[in-house]
Amino acid sequence: MFFQKMSVPVQSTVTVSSFLGLDRRARGELGSFREMENLTSDGYPTLTVRPRRGLAGQAESPGGIAAKDALIWVDGHTLYVGGVATELVLTEGSKQLIGMGNWLIVWPDKKYINTGDLSRYGSLENRVQTQGQVTLSLCGAKGAALGDYLASEEPPTDPAGGCLWLDTAGELPVLRQYGESGWSIREDTYIKIAAGGIGVGFAAGDGVVIEGCREESLNGSHVLEAAEDGALVVPGMIAGQATQTEELTVRRSVPEMDFVIESGNRLWGCRYGVTDGKAVNEIYASKLGDFKNWNCYAGRSTDSYVATRGSDGPFTGAADYLGSPLFFKEDCVERVYPSAAGAHQIVTVRCPGVRKGSGRSLQTVEGVLYYHGCGGVYAFDGSMPQRVSQALGEDEYHGAVAGGADGKYYLSVLDAENQPQLLVYDVRQGLWHREDALRAVGFAVSGGVLYAMTGAGDILALKGGGTVQEEPVAWRAETGDLGLDSGEGKYLVRLSLRLRPEEGGAVRVAVSYDEGETWQEQGGVTGSGRLRDCVLHVRPRRCRRLRLRLYGVGGCRVYSLTAVYEKGSDGP
Repeated sequence: MFFQKMSVPVQSTVTVSSFLGLDRRARGELGSFREMENLTSDGYPTLTVRPRRGLAGQAESPGGIAAKDALIWVDGHTLYVGGVATELVLTEGSKQLIGMGNWLIVWPDKKYINTGDLSRYGSLENRVQTQGQVTLSLCGAKGAALGDYLASEEPPTDPAGGCLWLDTAGELPVLRQYGESGWSIREDTYIKIAAGGIGVGFAAGDGVVIEGCREESLNGSHVLEAAEDGALVVPGMIAGQATQTEELTVRRSVPEMDFVIESGNRLWGCRYGVTDGKAVNEIYASKLGDFKNWNCYAGRSTDSYVATRGSDGPFTGAADYLGSPLFFKEDCVERVYPSAAGAHQIVTVRCPGVRKGSGRSLQTVEGVLYYHGCGGVYAFDGSMPQRVSQALGEDEYHGAVAGGADGKYYLSVLDAENQPQLLVYDVRQGLWHREDALRAVGFAVSGGVLYAMTGAGDILALKGGGTVQEEPVAWRAETGDLGLDSGEGKYLVRLSLRLRPEEGGAVRVAVSYDEGETWQEQGGVTGSGRLRDCVLHVRPRRCRRLRLRLYGVGGCRVYSLTAVYEKGSDGP
């Protein structure tokens, strides 16, 4: 008797050995995951759990974080440098911390401190109002005494060589000196303003504004020739010595600015809005090498700088990139081309800019500037920005804050429901991963370690370190629908996972047949003391498509996923 020979169902095998991170598009790349938590590209092409974090410090009222030779952060009214509380007193709130050489500038407080000598600190601005008598007199360079001179409309008779004559015949007085060629104008003539404490907080080269002087020609802007506690020296000319008892005000001011950066040994800033009742849309630069002075206009290449812009809308971010200050709006970037001669040029480039509220997302990684714009995350290499966040799908984010280290761009954002997410872009591999719901207010790199300051005040070393290590990490990875890659009828017969959990680490597998509405446990494994490779087999029920969830606690590395399909009917 012969039985009919049965045909073996045709099977096919698909193996994934390169895991491509997060991909939330309707149909992601093979080897990607639609949702994940606490995974990293550190072990690419394997799927790897992120390292445990370390706690490096805490702040009760976090205001900002930066790094120079040591880690720097703001806690309420206090600035800490390398864990040491400084005597610089700040206001409450979020700060921009800008480094310039050994100096750190705190904005918007307009304060500074030397991070190498914490006893050197103060305010960028200065204002002195005199009390008592103020004396105005002519002097030479640096305040040197002129000696005797005659003030008259007619020159002295029989003058000796070097004799001085203050010529008052014209509308403006002129100091002349007698020499071999007769009377010539003496160019190095200045005015000394003497009063108790008038020069405290000022220095030679400061750009100041004088108000309340009887001599009207002295009211206005000046660049100080010299300064000492009891006297200031400014360019000018008066018709002899004069005194007054009315209050005289001398002030060095800094403009209000939305964003401040350092570039080319200057501070640069921008402002859009109303200042002192006047609408402004301007870009500013401090005096070269002098972050205190923003109003020095002496006709030199080192002068301060200000330019009004024609582009509309508020500034949304600023960065120094390839030696050029960049000032972003949502639909353009104002690019400054600095000149050694002081003739700086600014070009407006229409392109996707920084989204409002994401000004802290600007970060340079591997020589490319990344930022969060209205259409997603962009990479700017000096030409035109290119979007790199297609894998994040159509989700909208806001309030982005970013940091960069080890070829990765760390992006802390809020989603449409104001829930935080920490997304990481590996710029070398072009892969996105989601870590967790950490909300950072700032990032800084110190000693090669990336630190994040959270909204709760924790200062975390994102790859370990500090005084306290995080507990073993709970992680998760969910695929999109498997089984949609072929037009012909196929059924998923078996899934095989090759993975390596760390000692004591647990890994579980679940599947969903209803697009993630419910999940059914399929088993799991626990890491052995010898960290042996484990193969976990999953046999789902007969179905056209399913979703796979891997989750666990502790370190783990997934090497491959193999799916075995069986051909079925072509019906629905």
